[in-house]
Amino acid sequence: MIGEELEEKKPTYQRLFRNKNYLFLWFGQAVSSLGDWIIVVAMISLVYKLSRSSLAVGTLMVFKMLPALFFGPVAGVIVDRFDRRRLMIACDLIRGLLILTLPFMKNIFGVYGIAFLLETCAILFMPAKDASIPEIVGEEDILTANSISHTTNYLTMIIGSAFGATIILLVELVWGHLPFFARLTGPSAAFYIDSATFMLSALALSFIRLPKPEAHLVEKIDFFKIKEDLFGGFSLMGKDGVVKYMLISLGIAILGGGSIYSLGVVYSTEVLKIGEAGFGYLIAALGIGLVIGGFIAGLIGRFLPKDKIFSFSILAFGISMVAFSSISNYQLAIAIIVLAGVNLAILNITAYTIIHENVENEIRGRVFSILESMIRVFLLASLAVSGIIADIASRALKRLIATMVEPSMQPLYISRFNGARMTLILGGVAVIVAGLLAARKIDLNNGAGRA
Repeated sequence: MIGEELEEKKPTYQRLFRNKNYLFLWFGQAVSSLGDWIIVVAMISLVYKLSRSSLAVGTLMVFKMLPALFFGPVAGVIVDRFDRRRLMIACDLIRGLLILTLPFMKNIFGVYGIAFLLETCAILFMPAKDASIPEIVGEEDILTANSISHTTNYLTMIIGSAFGATIILLVELVWGHLPFFARLTGPSAAFYIDSATFMLSALALSFIRLPKPEAHLVEKIDFFKIKEDLFGGFSLMGKDGVVKYMLISLGIAILGGGSIYSLGVVYSTEVLKIGEAGFGYLIAALGIGLVIGGFIAGLIGRFLPKDKIFSFSILAFGISMVAFSSISNYQLAIAIIVLAGVNLAILNITAYTIIHENVENEIRGRVFSILESMIRVFLLASLAVSGIIADIASRALKRLIATMVEPSMQPLYISRFNGARMTLILGGVAVIVAGLLAARKIDLNNGAGRA
Protein backbone atom coordinates (compact mmCIF):
# COMPACT_ATOMS: atom_id res chain seq x y z
CA MET A 1 0.00 0.00 0.00
CA ILE A 2 2.82 2.39 0.93
CA GLY A 3 4.69 1.37 -2.22
CA GLU A 4 1.65 2.22 -4.37
CA GLU A 5 1.35 5.65 -2.69
CA LEU A 6 5.03 6.37 -3.32
CA GLU A 7 4.63 5.31 -6.95
CA GLU A 8 1.73 7.76 -7.38
CA LYS A 9 3.82 10.63 -5.95
CA LYS A 10 6.64 10.14 -8.46
CA PRO A 11 6.82 12.68 -11.32
CA THR A 12 4.76 11.63 -14.32
CA TYR A 13 7.70 11.30 -16.73
CA GLN A 14 9.64 9.17 -14.25
CA ARG A 15 6.60 6.98 -13.64
CA LEU A 16 6.06 6.49 -17.37
CA PHE A 17 9.62 5.46 -18.13
CA ARG A 18 9.58 3.02 -15.22
CA ASN A 19 6.64 1.39 -17.01
CA LYS A 20 8.35 -1.26 -19.18
CA ASN A 21 5.34 -1.69 -21.46
CA TYR A 22 5.26 2.02 -22.25
CA LEU A 23 9.04 2.20 -22.57
CA PHE A 24 9.13 -0.58 -25.20
CA LEU A 25 6.17 0.97 -27.06
CA TRP A 26 7.83 4.38 -27.09
CA PHE A 27 11.20 2.98 -28.19
CA GLY A 28 9.62 1.02 -31.03
CA GLN A 29 7.75 4.11 -32.20
CA ALA A 30 10.89 6.27 -32.01
CA VAL A 31 13.17 4.06 -34.12
CA SER A 32 10.57 3.26 -36.77
CA SER A 33 9.51 6.92 -37.01
CA LEU A 34 13.13 7.97 -37.56
CA GLY A 35 13.40 5.43 -40.35
CA ASP A 36 10.16 6.68 -41.89
CA TRP A 37 11.50 10.19 -42.29
CA ILE A 38 14.84 8.96 -43.66
CA ILE A 39 13.12 6.85 -46.30
CA VAL A 40 10.82 9.62 -47.56
CA VAL A 41 13.69 11.30 -49.40
CA ALA A 42 15.10 7.93 -50.50
CA MET A 43 11.83 6.77 -52.12
CA ILE A 44 11.31 10.10 -53.86
CA SER A 45 14.89 9.97 -55.14
CA LEU A 46 14.39 6.40 -56.39
CA VAL A 47 11.20 7.30 -58.26
CA TYR A 48 12.84 10.34 -59.85
CA LYS A 49 15.91 8.28 -60.78
CA LEU A 50 13.69 5.69 -62.50
CA SER A 51 11.39 8.17 -64.23
CA ARG A 52 13.04 11.62 -64.39
CA SER A 53 9.50 12.96 -63.97
CA SER A 54 8.01 15.30 -61.37
CA LEU A 55 4.58 13.85 -62.17
CA ALA A 56 5.87 10.41 -61.21
CA VAL A 57 6.99 11.76 -57.82
CA GLY A 58 3.53 13.27 -57.28
CA THR A 59 1.97 9.93 -58.22
CA LEU A 60 4.07 8.26 -55.52
CA MET A 61 2.46 10.53 -52.91
CA VAL A 62 -0.99 9.65 -54.26
CA PHE A 63 -0.26 5.93 -53.84
CA LYS A 64 0.79 6.65 -50.26
CA MET A 65 -2.60 8.26 -49.62
CA LEU A 66 -4.81 5.65 -51.32
CA PRO A 67 -4.80 2.98 -48.56
CA ALA A 68 -6.35 5.47 -46.13
CA LEU A 69 -9.13 6.11 -48.64
CA PHE A 70 -9.80 2.43 -49.38
CA PHE A 71 -9.09 0.63 -46.12
CA GLY A 72 -8.99 3.24 -43.33
CA PRO A 73 -12.29 2.53 -41.54
CA VAL A 74 -11.95 -1.25 -42.05
CA ALA A 75 -8.47 -1.10 -40.48
CA GLY A 76 -10.06 0.23 -37.30
CA VAL A 77 -12.38 -2.78 -37.09
CA ILE A 78 -9.39 -5.12 -37.39
CA VAL A 79 -7.56 -3.18 -34.65
CA ASP A 80 -10.57 -3.58 -32.34
CA ARG A 81 -11.10 -7.28 -33.13
CA PHE A 82 -7.55 -8.67 -32.97
CA ASP A 83 -4.57 -8.75 -30.62
CA ARG A 84 -3.07 -5.25 -31.01
CA ARG A 85 0.44 -6.23 -29.96
CA ARG A 86 0.67 -9.05 -32.51
CA LEU A 87 -0.84 -6.78 -35.15
CA MET A 88 1.81 -4.11 -34.55
CA ILE A 89 4.63 -6.68 -34.63
CA ALA A 90 3.30 -8.19 -37.88
CA CYS A 91 3.04 -4.74 -39.50
CA ASP A 92 6.62 -3.89 -38.54
CA LEU A 93 8.01 -7.19 -39.82
CA ILE A 94 6.11 -6.90 -43.11
CA ARG A 95 7.28 -3.31 -43.61
CA GLY A 96 10.85 -4.29 -42.85
CA LEU A 97 10.77 -7.05 -45.45
CA LEU A 98 9.02 -4.92 -48.08
CA ILE A 99 11.64 -2.18 -47.79
CA LEU A 100 14.43 -4.70 -48.42
CA THR A 101 13.06 -5.12 -51.97
CA LEU A 102 13.48 -1.42 -52.87
CA PRO A 103 17.27 -1.46 -53.52
CA PHE A 104 16.62 -4.02 -56.28
CA MET A 105 13.55 -2.31 -57.77
CA LYS A 106 13.93 -1.34 -61.42
CA ASN A 107 10.28 -0.62 -62.24
CA ILE A 108 8.50 2.52 -61.10
CA PHE A 109 5.18 0.71 -60.71
CA GLY A 110 6.86 -1.74 -58.39
CA VAL A 111 7.87 1.18 -56.18
CA TYR A 112 4.28 2.43 -56.24
CA GLY A 113 3.08 -1.00 -55.16
CA ILE A 114 5.56 -1.15 -52.28
CA ALA A 115 4.54 2.37 -51.19
CA PHE A 116 0.88 1.29 -51.21
CA LEU A 117 1.59 -1.81 -49.11
CA LEU A 118 3.78 0.11 -46.66
CA GLU A 119 1.05 2.67 -46.09
CA THR A 120 -1.54 -0.11 -45.69
CA CYS A 121 0.55 -1.51 -42.84
CA ALA A 122 0.88 2.00 -41.40
CA ILE A 123 -2.88 2.54 -41.22
CA LEU A 124 -3.11 -0.67 -39.19
CA PHE A 125 -0.09 0.04 -36.98
CA MET A 126 -0.88 3.63 -35.94
CA PRO A 127 -4.44 3.06 -34.62
CA ALA A 128 -3.25 -0.10 -32.83
CA LYS A 129 -0.46 1.87 -31.17
CA ASP A 130 -2.67 4.80 -30.23
CA ALA A 131 -5.51 2.59 -28.94
CA SER A 132 -3.05 0.64 -26.76
CA ILE A 133 -1.82 3.59 -24.70
CA PRO A 134 -4.70 3.60 -22.15
CA GLU A 135 -4.15 -0.14 -21.68
CA ILE A 136 -0.56 0.30 -20.49
CA VAL A 137 -0.57 3.64 -18.64
CA GLY A 138 -2.76 5.05 -15.90
CA GLU A 139 -5.48 7.58 -16.71
CA GLU A 140 -3.49 10.33 -15.00
CA ASP A 141 -0.55 9.65 -17.36
CA ILE A 142 -2.39 9.59 -20.71
CA LEU A 143 -1.82 13.26 -21.53
CA THR A 144 1.91 13.06 -20.76
CA ALA A 145 2.20 9.81 -22.73
CA ASN A 146 0.60 11.50 -25.75
CA SER A 147 2.87 14.51 -25.28
CA ILE A 148 5.96 12.29 -25.33
CA SER A 149 4.65 10.28 -28.29
CA HIS A 150 3.90 13.30 -30.46
CA THR A 151 7.08 15.14 -29.45
CA THR A 152 9.07 12.05 -30.41
CA ASN A 153 7.39 12.08 -33.84
CA TYR A 154 8.23 15.76 -34.29
CA LEU A 155 11.86 15.28 -33.23
CA THR A 156 12.35 12.31 -35.54
CA MET A 157 10.79 14.38 -38.34
CA ILE A 158 13.41 17.09 -37.83
CA ILE A 159 16.30 14.65 -37.37
CA GLY A 160 15.28 12.31 -40.17
CA SER A 161 14.54 15.10 -42.66
CA ALA A 162 17.44 17.40 -41.84
CA PHE A 163 20.15 14.86 -41.06
CA GLY A 164 19.05 11.81 -43.02
CA ALA A 165 21.82 12.25 -45.59
CA THR A 166 24.39 12.68 -42.81
CA ILE A 167 23.22 9.51 -41.09
CA ILE A 168 23.52 7.58 -44.35
CA LEU A 169 26.99 9.04 -44.93
CA LEU A 170 28.15 7.91 -41.48
CA VAL A 171 26.88 4.40 -42.18
CA GLU A 172 28.74 4.38 -45.46
CA LEU A 173 31.96 5.45 -43.72
CA VAL A 174 31.63 2.57 -41.24
CA TRP A 175 30.48 -0.09 -43.67
CA GLY A 176 32.77 1.03 -46.48
CA HIS A 177 35.82 -0.38 -44.67
CA LEU A 178 34.30 -3.86 -44.33
CA PRO A 179 34.69 -6.21 -47.32
CA PHE A 180 31.18 -7.68 -47.27
CA PHE A 181 29.21 -4.60 -46.16
CA ALA A 182 30.88 -2.28 -48.69
CA ARG A 183 28.36 -3.41 -51.30
CA LEU A 184 25.53 -2.18 -49.05
CA THR A 185 26.61 1.47 -49.21
CA GLY A 186 25.42 4.22 -51.55
CA PRO A 187 21.80 5.39 -51.90
CA SER A 188 20.51 1.93 -50.96
CA ALA A 189 21.87 2.43 -47.44
CA ALA A 190 18.70 4.40 -46.60
CA PHE A 191 16.54 1.37 -47.35
CA TYR A 192 18.69 -0.99 -45.30
CA ILE A 193 18.67 1.43 -42.37
CA ASP A 194 14.90 1.83 -42.57
CA SER A 195 14.33 -1.92 -42.74
CA ALA A 196 16.51 -2.35 -39.66
CA THR A 197 14.45 0.22 -37.73
CA PHE A 198 11.24 -1.72 -38.34
CA MET A 199 12.88 -4.98 -37.29
CA LEU A 200 14.18 -3.32 -34.13
CA SER A 201 10.73 -1.89 -33.45
CA ALA A 202 9.16 -5.33 -33.84
CA LEU A 203 11.68 -6.75 -31.35
CA ALA A 204 10.87 -4.03 -28.81
CA LEU A 205 7.12 -4.55 -29.21
CA SER A 206 7.52 -8.28 -28.59
CA PHE A 207 8.34 -7.47 -24.94
CA ILE A 208 5.09 -5.58 -24.39
CA ARG A 209 2.30 -7.25 -22.46
CA LEU A 210 -1.22 -6.01 -23.23
CA PRO A 211 -4.53 -7.20 -21.77
CA LYS A 212 -6.42 -9.44 -24.17
CA PRO A 213 -10.17 -8.78 -23.83
CA GLU A 214 -12.39 -11.17 -25.72
CA ALA A 215 -13.52 -8.28 -27.93
CA HIS A 216 -10.04 -8.15 -29.45
CA LEU A 217 -9.85 -11.79 -30.45
CA VAL A 218 -11.64 -13.88 -33.06
CA GLU A 219 -11.14 -17.45 -34.14
CA LYS A 220 -11.19 -16.54 -37.82
CA ILE A 221 -11.85 -13.57 -40.06
CA ASP A 222 -15.59 -13.02 -40.31
CA PHE A 223 -16.26 -10.48 -43.04
CA PHE A 224 -19.92 -10.16 -42.08
CA LYS A 225 -18.88 -9.38 -38.51
CA ILE A 226 -16.37 -6.81 -39.79
CA LYS A 227 -19.14 -5.12 -41.77
CA GLU A 228 -21.41 -5.15 -38.73
CA ASP A 229 -18.65 -3.71 -36.52
CA LEU A 230 -17.80 -1.05 -39.10
CA PHE A 231 -21.32 0.36 -39.35
CA GLY A 232 -21.85 -0.10 -35.63
CA GLY A 233 -18.73 1.96 -34.95
CA PHE A 234 -19.90 4.74 -37.27
CA SER A 235 -23.27 4.74 -35.52
CA LEU A 236 -21.72 5.04 -32.06
CA MET A 237 -19.36 7.81 -33.16
CA GLY A 238 -22.26 9.68 -34.75
CA LYS A 239 -24.13 9.64 -31.45
CA ASP A 240 -21.10 10.78 -29.45
CA GLY A 241 -21.09 14.57 -29.79
CA VAL A 242 -17.51 14.93 -28.53
CA VAL A 243 -16.06 12.57 -31.15
CA LYS A 244 -18.36 13.74 -33.95
CA TYR A 245 -17.63 17.45 -33.61
CA MET A 246 -13.96 16.84 -32.91
CA LEU A 247 -13.58 14.94 -36.18
CA ILE A 248 -15.55 17.61 -38.07
CA SER A 249 -13.45 20.40 -36.57
CA LEU A 250 -10.20 18.59 -37.33
CA GLY A 251 -11.33 17.85 -40.88
CA ILE A 252 -12.05 21.52 -41.59
CA ALA A 253 -8.76 22.53 -39.94
CA ILE A 254 -6.78 20.05 -42.08
CA LEU A 255 -8.46 21.27 -45.27
CA GLY A 256 -7.46 24.82 -44.44
CA GLY A 257 -4.08 24.18 -42.85
CA GLY A 258 -2.86 21.80 -45.57
CA SER A 259 -2.61 24.72 -47.98
CA ILE A 260 0.67 25.71 -46.28
CA TYR A 261 2.38 22.64 -47.77
CA SER A 262 1.08 23.08 -51.31
CA LEU A 263 1.43 26.87 -51.53
CA GLY A 264 4.35 27.52 -49.19
CA VAL A 265 6.98 27.36 -51.95
CA VAL A 266 5.04 29.80 -54.14
CA TYR A 267 4.46 32.13 -51.19
CA SER A 268 8.13 32.01 -50.21
CA THR A 269 9.21 32.85 -53.74
CA GLU A 270 6.64 35.43 -54.82
CA VAL A 271 5.79 37.20 -51.55
CA LEU A 272 8.61 36.70 -49.05
CA LYS A 273 11.22 36.81 -51.86
CA ILE A 274 13.39 34.12 -50.24
CA GLY A 275 13.26 31.53 -53.00
CA GLU A 276 12.59 27.81 -52.77
CA ALA A 277 15.40 27.26 -50.24
CA GLY A 278 13.65 29.61 -47.82
CA PHE A 279 10.62 27.31 -47.76
CA GLY A 280 12.84 24.63 -46.20
CA TYR A 281 13.59 27.00 -43.33
CA LEU A 282 9.88 27.67 -42.87
CA ILE A 283 9.20 23.92 -42.58
CA ALA A 284 12.09 23.62 -40.12
CA ALA A 285 10.58 26.48 -38.09
CA LEU A 286 7.23 24.67 -38.11
CA GLY A 287 9.01 21.56 -36.80
CA ILE A 288 10.62 23.54 -33.99
CA GLY A 289 7.21 24.89 -33.04
CA LEU A 290 5.79 21.36 -33.03
CA VAL A 291 8.47 20.21 -30.59
CA ILE A 292 7.91 23.20 -28.29
CA GLY A 293 4.15 22.66 -28.46
CA GLY A 294 4.61 19.00 -27.57
CA PHE A 295 6.24 19.96 -24.29
CA ILE A 296 3.74 22.74 -23.55
CA ALA A 297 0.72 20.49 -24.14
CA GLY A 298 1.93 18.07 -21.48
CA LEU A 299 2.00 20.92 -18.95
CA ILE A 300 -1.09 23.03 -19.59
CA GLY A 301 -3.32 19.97 -20.02
CA ARG A 302 -2.95 19.24 -16.31
CA PHE A 303 -4.45 22.57 -15.27
CA LEU A 304 -6.89 23.63 -18.00
CA PRO A 305 -9.99 21.90 -19.48
CA LYS A 306 -8.94 19.89 -22.51
CA ASP A 307 -11.96 20.87 -24.60
CA LYS A 308 -11.08 24.54 -24.13
CA ILE A 309 -7.42 23.88 -24.96
CA PHE A 310 -8.46 22.02 -28.12
CA SER A 311 -10.75 24.75 -29.46
CA PHE A 312 -8.39 27.60 -28.47
CA SER A 313 -5.39 25.92 -30.13
CA ILE A 314 -7.34 25.52 -33.40
CA LEU A 315 -8.33 29.18 -33.24
CA ALA A 316 -4.75 30.23 -32.52
CA PHE A 317 -3.47 28.07 -35.39
CA GLY A 318 -5.96 29.69 -37.78
CA ILE A 319 -5.05 33.20 -36.60
CA SER A 320 -1.36 32.34 -37.05
CA MET A 321 -2.06 31.22 -40.63
CA VAL A 322 -3.88 34.46 -41.45
CA ALA A 323 -1.08 36.52 -39.87
CA PHE A 324 1.60 34.52 -41.72
CA SER A 325 -0.22 35.04 -45.02
CA SER A 326 -0.71 38.77 -44.48
CA ILE A 327 2.91 39.84 -43.99
CA SER A 328 5.93 40.12 -46.26
CA ASN A 329 8.71 40.14 -43.67
CA TYR A 330 10.70 36.90 -43.64
CA GLN A 331 11.93 37.12 -40.03
CA LEU A 332 8.45 37.82 -38.73
CA ALA A 333 7.08 35.00 -40.88
CA ILE A 334 9.52 32.59 -39.23
CA ALA A 335 8.38 33.66 -35.76
CA ILE A 336 4.70 33.27 -36.70
CA ILE A 337 5.23 29.83 -38.27
CA VAL A 338 6.90 28.67 -35.03
CA LEU A 339 3.79 29.84 -33.15
CA ALA A 340 1.60 27.99 -35.66
CA GLY A 341 3.60 24.81 -35.01
CA VAL A 342 3.16 25.22 -31.24
CA ASN A 343 -0.63 25.38 -31.57
CA LEU A 344 -0.72 22.56 -34.13
CA ALA A 345 1.08 20.26 -31.69
CA ILE A 346 -1.20 21.26 -28.79
CA LEU A 347 -4.40 20.58 -30.75
CA ASN A 348 -3.09 17.20 -31.96
CA ILE A 349 -2.02 16.01 -28.51
CA THR A 350 -5.19 17.29 -26.85
CA ALA A 351 -7.39 15.61 -29.48
CA TYR A 352 -5.71 12.25 -28.98
CA THR A 353 -5.97 12.58 -25.19
CA ILE A 354 -9.69 13.44 -25.36
CA ILE A 355 -10.28 10.33 -27.46
CA HIS A 356 -8.26 8.18 -25.05
CA GLU A 357 -10.19 9.46 -22.05
CA ASN A 358 -13.71 9.52 -23.54
CA VAL A 359 -13.94 6.64 -26.03
CA GLU A 360 -14.58 3.05 -24.93
CA ASN A 361 -11.80 0.56 -25.62
CA GLU A 362 -14.12 -1.55 -27.81
CA ILE A 363 -14.31 1.13 -30.53
CA ARG A 364 -11.12 3.08 -29.83
CA GLY A 365 -9.27 1.44 -32.71
CA ARG A 366 -12.01 2.47 -35.16
CA VAL A 367 -11.96 6.07 -33.94
CA PHE A 368 -8.19 6.34 -34.30
CA SER A 369 -8.29 4.60 -37.67
CA ILE A 370 -10.87 7.06 -38.96
CA LEU A 371 -8.81 9.92 -37.53
CA GLU A 372 -5.62 8.71 -39.24
CA SER A 373 -7.47 8.14 -42.53
CA MET A 374 -9.18 11.51 -42.32
CA ILE A 375 -5.86 13.28 -41.81
CA ARG A 376 -4.41 11.66 -44.93
CA VAL A 377 -7.47 12.04 -47.16
CA PHE A 378 -8.28 15.61 -46.14
CA LEU A 379 -4.62 16.59 -46.49
CA LEU A 380 -4.57 15.10 -50.00
CA ALA A 381 -7.77 17.02 -50.82
CA SER A 382 -6.25 20.21 -49.44
CA LEU A 383 -3.08 19.76 -51.50
CA ALA A 384 -5.14 19.27 -54.66
CA VAL A 385 -7.85 21.89 -54.13
CA SER A 386 -5.69 24.70 -52.73
CA GLY A 387 -3.43 24.65 -55.78
CA ILE A 388 -6.42 24.87 -58.13
CA ILE A 389 -7.98 27.71 -56.12
CA ALA A 390 -4.68 29.58 -56.04
CA ASP A 391 -4.26 29.32 -59.84
CA ILE A 392 -7.81 30.52 -60.49
CA ALA A 393 -7.41 33.37 -57.98
CA SER A 394 -4.09 34.40 -59.52
CA ARG A 395 -5.59 34.72 -63.00
CA ALA A 396 -8.63 36.61 -61.71
CA LEU A 397 -6.52 39.01 -59.63
CA LYS A 398 -4.12 39.70 -62.49
CA ARG A 399 -7.06 40.59 -64.78
CA LEU A 400 -8.55 42.82 -62.09
CA ILE A 401 -5.24 44.59 -61.40
CA ALA A 402 -4.65 45.05 -65.15
CA THR A 403 -7.94 46.95 -65.45
CA MET A 404 -7.58 49.08 -62.30
CA VAL A 405 -3.84 49.79 -61.88
CA GLU A 406 -1.43 51.56 -64.21
CA PRO A 407 1.19 49.26 -65.82
CA SER A 408 4.18 50.56 -63.84
CA MET A 409 2.49 49.69 -60.52
CA GLN A 410 1.03 46.33 -61.56
CA PRO A 411 4.02 44.13 -60.51
CA LEU A 412 3.84 45.57 -56.98
CA TYR A 413 0.13 44.85 -56.64
CA ILE A 414 0.47 41.39 -58.18
CA SER A 415 3.13 40.46 -55.58
CA ARG A 416 0.91 41.73 -52.76
CA PHE A 417 -2.37 40.30 -54.01
CA ASN A 418 -1.55 36.96 -55.60
CA GLY A 419 -3.47 33.71 -55.61
CA ALA A 420 -1.21 31.91 -53.14
CA ARG A 421 -1.57 34.63 -50.50
CA MET A 422 -5.36 34.88 -50.90
CA THR A 423 -5.76 31.09 -50.74
CA LEU A 424 -3.58 30.84 -47.62
CA ILE A 425 -5.68 33.55 -45.94
CA LEU A 426 -8.83 31.66 -46.95
CA GLY A 427 -7.31 28.48 -45.45
CA GLY A 428 -6.59 30.31 -42.22
CA VAL A 429 -10.19 31.56 -42.07
CA ALA A 430 -11.40 27.96 -42.53
CA VAL A 431 -9.25 26.89 -39.56
CA ILE A 432 -10.69 29.72 -37.45
CA VAL A 433 -14.20 28.51 -38.35
CA ALA A 434 -13.19 25.01 -37.19
CA GLY A 435 -12.01 26.47 -33.87
CA LEU A 436 -15.27 28.37 -33.38
CA LEU A 437 -17.23 25.19 -34.15
CA ALA A 438 -15.19 23.25 -31.59
CA ALA A 439 -15.68 25.96 -28.97
CA ARG A 440 -19.42 25.98 -29.62
CA LYS A 441 -20.08 22.25 -29.83
CA ILE A 442 -17.53 20.33 -27.74
CA ASP A 443 -18.29 20.25 -24.02
CA LEU A 444 -16.58 17.57 -21.95
CA ASN A 445 -18.49 18.55 -18.81
CA ASN A 446 -21.63 17.18 -20.40
CA GLY A 447 -19.79 14.26 -21.99
CA ALA A 448 -21.22 15.20 -25.38
CA GLY A 449 -21.41 17.91 -27.95
CA ARG A 450 -23.86 20.74 -27.45
CA ALA A 451 -26.98 20.72 -29.51
